[in-house]
Amino acid sequence: MRTALVILHAAPGVAGVLTGLLALSPPRPDDGRRRWRDLYVGCIAILIVGMVALVVYDWAELDTAARVAFAGLGGLAAIMGFRLWRAHREASDQPHGWQRRYIDHVFFTYVSLWIGLLIVPALNTPAPQVAVPIVVLAVLGTGHVLLTRYKRGVLSHDAQPT
Repeated sequence: MRTALVILHAAPGVAGVLTGLLALSPPRPDDGRRRWRDLYVGCIAILIVGMVALVVYDWAELDTAARVAFAGLGGLAAIMGFRLWRAHREASDQPHGWQRRYIDHVFFTYVSLWIGLLIVPALNTPAPQVAVPIVVLAVLGTGHVLLTRYKRGVLSHDAQPT
């Protein structure tokens, strides 16, 4: 049962890493990416359900530190869901500057997936207390640089008259 729950959690996380880049661009009527955005949201939703089910299944065997860590991950999952909902609202309402906020919301969820994906191997190193912070800082730093470049290109393109 535990293996099935791990797969239910991990598979949509990997799929989300693959589809997230296609969901990052602010929606335009003719961009043809709606299915990718919907798939990305579905991946995140299934990942969250899998994580909650896994934590509930393992709760009795978890020590206090693990319970605190998993409660924190549950909070992150809730924030990810909220950020995706906010991205949807920004794209639906399209208030002034919505594209930047849309990208920021989706990117938050996307970088969270990368951190989750890379923390697992870091936890299995001989010095996880060193490896985990390094992984997190590397993902956040790389993500910030790439996001800044991406937003500059996308937002300047969107500002161009058509």
